Amino acid sequence: NRSTLVSKRIFTRSKSFIHFQKSEQIQVKGKDGFFHAYIPLTRIERQIVEITEPQQPFIIMPSRQNAMDSLMLVKERALGGIPTIAFVSGGPFLGKSRLINEVAEKAASDGFRILKSFRTSLDSFTSFFPLRQIVSGAMIFCASEGAVGDEIGNEISAANYLVDQNIFNKTDRVNIGSIVPTVADAQLLSLLSGLNPKARTRSIVDSLMKILKLLQPLIIVLEGDGDIDPSSWSLLAELMQRARAECPQIMLIVSSRDSPTITSAASNLRRNAIQVKLTPFEKYETEQYLRVLLGVKNNSITIDQRLLDVVHDRANGCPLFIECVVRWALEKNMIEFVEGSKKMSLKMLDERSDDVTAAIPRELSNILLAPFNKLSPPLWDALKIASCIGYSFDADLYNTLNQVLDFMPKIRELSAKYDCFEQTGSHFRWK
Repeated sequence: NRSTLVSKRIFTRSKSFIHFQKSEQIQVKGKDGFFHAYIPLTRIERQIVEITEPQQPFIIMPSRQNAMDSLMLVKERALGGIPTIAFVSGGPFLGKSRLINEVAEKAASDGFRILKSFRTSLDSFTSFFPLRQIVSGAMIFCASEGAVGDEIGNEISAANYLVDQNIFNKTDRVNIGSIVPTVADAQLLSLLSGLNPKARTRSIVDSLMKILKLLQPLIIVLEGDGDIDPSSWSLLAELMQRARAECPQIMLIVSSRDSPTITSAASNLRRNAIQVKLTPFEKYETEQYLRVLLGVKNNSITIDQRLLDVVHDRANGCPLFIECVVRWALEKNMIEFVEGSKKMSLKMLDERSDDVTAAIPRELSNILLAPFNKLSPPLWDALKIASCIGYSFDADLYNTLNQVLDFMPKIRELSAKYDCFEQTGSHFRWK
């Protein structure tokens, strides 16, 4: 806007983002003498530096092989008509989601439908919250298959379709509303409050079975770092107890940081459950993963001990952190192949220092946040808005921000290029 003039102070702080033109000397009332101002012209279009994919193709390490075999066994059981539940536990960033996603991809190729949800520690106070995304997704799946030419965009239109097609009756809609409140009238839902909890759970499962049996074979994944509320445990216990007769090709995976605390009413879930626990990589596994990440296929080439030690120390045996440390070091040109010793080694960047490993930050946050230095101003704006919204959010609720800010496309770009968010359907959560 050529009618706008800014001071040298504004120019100095903004010149990295906006092209300016220096004005002729001007004089303004209340200021002695003449001076130059600056005319803002156009925004500087910064080229976003492409970084390597933050996650490599799935690599089975020795400590993960048993976990993969166990989950594949659960899949085969479900495919053979034996409903099975698996509990996957392990500390943060050890690869629970990646392991489950790999199993889900293999199952999808065998015709399985995948329904996923995510919960946080705050969601344990909301009845049936872990099942909300599951049930919404199941309704949309069923309605989308039958609705020819009609767009089923959300759980409300899906519920309407299922009632119109007599797959659901009005009672089913109210039962489903206990889990997904948007599909039923609040006054009708209040009528359920007087029911005996066991009778209410059985009634909800009656309604759920009408759609779940149409989606077989089916995998239900409940991910998160928080507890599951008692109502959800009771419903899952009832569901799996009746599954053999009504929906036999079903597999349930519950992931958490610690072994889940199951209520006494749902204790039957533990009887035939498969337990999978992930632990940090051993150092020899870190070395194997380093060879994969660095593209070392020749067995005569080794990993220098100092490089292995510093990566294992900084990453704490977490595969995702190993990737981050290696990518960061590669971007800084700190890893090189030494022809004489046939080793992948750390490069000495500071001749004054005897410790080559000191150049890699001990605080992992410095490495993890490094890619954000390359964000363009519009992506920074989207990131700030997302941080104000909260830990997780539904894209459908913030469509109005797209009109002016192009918000959700930027969120998807941040998720794809910078691995900021994990997406399940229209739901995003911070990683």
